[in-house]
Amino acid sequence: MGDDGTFSWLLAPWPIWILLLAALPAVTAAARGRHVMPWYAYGLGCALLAWPLVAVPALHAFLIRPRFMSKEDRERQRRADALALISEPGVRSYPSRIKELRRPSPAGVDRRRYVCGFIKPGEALELVREFDHPRNRRAVAYYHRGIHLGYVPKNQRWVANAIDDGLRLAVIVEKVKMSWLSHRRARSVRTRLVMLSDGR
Repeated sequence: MGDDGTFSWLLAPWPIWILLLAALPAVTAAARGRHVMPWYAYGLGCALLAWPLVAVPALHAFLIRPRFMSKEDRERQRRADALALISEPGVRSYPSRIKELRRPSPAGVDRRRYVCGFIKPGEALELVREFDHPRNRRAVAYYHRGIHLGYVPKNQRWVANAIDDGLRLAVIVEKVKMSWLSHRRARSVRTRLVMLSDGR
C-alpha cells in the first residue's frame, strides 16, 4: 500500500500538531482577555514535555477571570450592579416614571427613539432641577448624556423639595416598555429614585 502522505506530518521532527496544540491555551487566554504570548509559551512547554499536558494551561486559561473587559461588557456589568442595588432591602428607593416622553426634547430629539437606542434597564439617569419652568415651579427633568428625556411626574413634588433641601438622589431605569406599533420607539420608562445621602 503506497504512502499518500496523509499521516506523514505525525512523523516530522518538529510536528506541526505540537505547535497547534500549543496554540490552544493562547486562543483560550485571548478569549478571556489575557495576553497571548505568555500562554503560548506555557502551552508549548507542556506540549513538548508531554502533549496531553497541554490540557493543563488550556484549562487554566479558561478558569481565570478576564482581566480586560470590553466597553460593552463593562456597561452590562454596571447596569446589572445598579439593578442589584435597587433590589437590596436596606436601600431606600421609590418608583417613578418619565413624563412627556412622547414630546420631542427642547433640542428636537425624538425621545422615544433615543430611549429605544440608548436606554436599558439598569441605566443611570440624571435629575436636573428646572427653576425657570413656565408651568411647574417644582419641575425636575430627567437627563441622559445631556439629552432631555422628560420630567418627574407632578404628583411627586417631594423630589424637587428633596433636591432643594440638599438631598442626593440617584435615578436608575427599572423597565423600558416598547411601542406596540414600532420596536424602534419606547412607550414608557419606569425608574427608581434612590435616596443616597443628606448633602447638607
